[in-house]
Amino acid sequence: MGNDEHHARIAREKRSGALDEFSKKRYTNVADLALKAVEQAIEAAASKENLHFHKDPRSAHYKRSMWLKKNFPQVASYIDILWGIYGLLGYNGINGERAKKAIEAMERILDEIQRKTGIRLK
Repeated sequence: MGNDEHHARIAREKRSGALDEFSKKRYTNVADLALKAVEQAIEAAASKENLHFHKDPRSAHYKRSMWLKKNFPQVASYIDILWGIYGLLGYNGINGERAKKAIEAMERILDEIQRKTGIRLK
């Protein structure tokens, strides 16, 4: 299983990809990468508690969301926003304003996890 630094490195890479796709106006990719960056950040933080949600892929997304909401309630609403935008952008096409909101949600979540845990996510 990956440790916090392993997942943090992947989170940074996915974040960088989301920002790059946004700058290139490839909006359908933005929320996908932003969501994956957040999920890797959650895995990094949870791994400090010896939790590894990715061991059970069928329930991993749900368990990550629930864990974030319990442990980081101040950013709980942003995971729901990000999931909603992920569905809209990924399946319904291009929208720069929605992509911008996905970036904002990602950044708020990553900032809070980084602040609270000390794990470098940016």
